[in-house]
Amino acid sequence: MTRQQHQQQQRQHRTRRWRWWPSVCLCVLLSACQPTGPEDLWHDYQQRLARLAATEVPADTVNITVQRYPRSRDLRQDVPDLRTGMRRYFGLAECDMMALVSERNSSLGRLQTASLRFAYELDFIQRSETCLAGERLADDEAFNLWLSEIYTLKRESLPALYFNATLGSQEMAGFFSTTARPAETADLVAMTTLETALGRIARLGSQLRGDAPLPTNAGLLEQDIATLSRSDTGGSILQGLALATRELHRAAAMLEQVDTTSLCPRQRSSQQARYFQNVFIDVYGGQIQPWLSRLDQAARQLQDTMQQLAVSLPADSPAFDAWHAAHFSDEAGLHHRFRTAMARHTLAWQNLLAGCGLQPRSTEGGTGLDAAPERH
Repeated sequence: MTRQQHQQQQRQHRTRRWRWWPSVCLCVLLSACQPTGPEDLWHDYQQRLARLAATEVPADTVNITVQRYPRSRDLRQDVPDLRTGMRRYFGLAECDMMALVSERNSSLGRLQTASLRFAYELDFIQRSETCLAGERLADDEAFNLWLSEIYTLKRESLPALYFNATLGSQEMAGFFSTTARPAETADLVAMTTLETALGRIARLGSQLRGDAPLPTNAGLLEQDIATLSRSDTGGSILQGLALATRELHRAAAMLEQVDTTSLCPRQRSSQQARYFQNVFIDVYGGQIQPWLSRLDQAARQLQDTMQQLAVSLPADSPAFDAWHAAHFSDEAGLHHRFRTAMARHTLAWQNLLAGCGLQPRSTEGGTGLDAAPERH
């Protein structure tokens, strides 16, 4: 190969190599601009509205924040620490409870988690009940009286112990972590599994109230607590509600300042109005509204299960009551404020589109997406 042929071959190689470079750059740029997480979706939506409304995206003025879950020491309920002497300890052998108490008093037993402590107390109560109902202690009136008193004290303190194991646990605090990112679709779908765990925890708690028969064992409590410990979905749902509430109000503020008389004289749609309509259908209806719908559903599930837990485990805990009300109160909670923001945002779109003769029919969910006009 001559030198001239070699140089020509090199030039052809460089030409082929750089020919595809613009396509690569375009793909990279497009992928970088494509909205991914909820924050990106909202940013894209807000910027489009701002350009169409010829305004700036308004500052956040609603001051929506997620409160940190209370610390365990601020939630912990008092549980009596009951002790016994050696004579009564050996007397527990009559009730097949000596090994149970020995395990509890071992070095490992003293380090039990609150959920394992609950399982132990439940076992102790049930064995005591069986022993007291039989004839084993008929000849020892003093021991019978002592065990009856212990049984009563432990039975009365069981709801407080269960509160410490569930609502007062580190696992619950981690589940509602404020460092969680706003929920994405996968997080919201996973709420079904978590709702099952929370529902079981709530149902077990309801069995501890009043004179209801106690559960025969702790069931899946350890497994359900472990499920919560591996997730921060509760926090991500609350962060999603906070994000959506802020951004719905900001979007509504921009839509409300659009003068439909100038945009659509005599309520006849203009090209600019059809651009607004396209954003409503493609961006809000196609990307944001499905996420909002899943978020609302997951938040409702979470609110229901947390309400069941709060009702099944009434406790003297101002810290928990304040946190619960801030997020799940029907009158001023975070979920209620989210629904209020949704209503404002929906009304703003309805007024703008109606002012241009483009209003879709309203639906039960208030989005009007099922009968949206044809895109232009």
